[in-house]
Amino acid sequence: MVEQKLDVVSNSLRDKFYLPFLLLLLLFVTMSCERSFENFDKNLLEKKKELEEFNEKSNIRKEEILKSQNENN
Repeated sequence: MVEQKLDVVSNSLRDKFYLPFLLLLLLFVTMSCERSFENFDKNLLEKKKELEEFNEKSNIRKEEILKSQNENN
């Protein structure tokens, strides 16, 4: 009888410790994922800006080449 009560108390204490641990683990994973997505978004915006700048430079260079070809003809 006493052993059964001790088991019940032990299980109850174990459950009380597992819940906060699991909640903290879930919080940690959630925050890590959120940071990862924020970094991904920042990197994506930087790459988009680089691509736009490259596209502008490319268009300018293309116009220069066309102008040069027209002058030679």
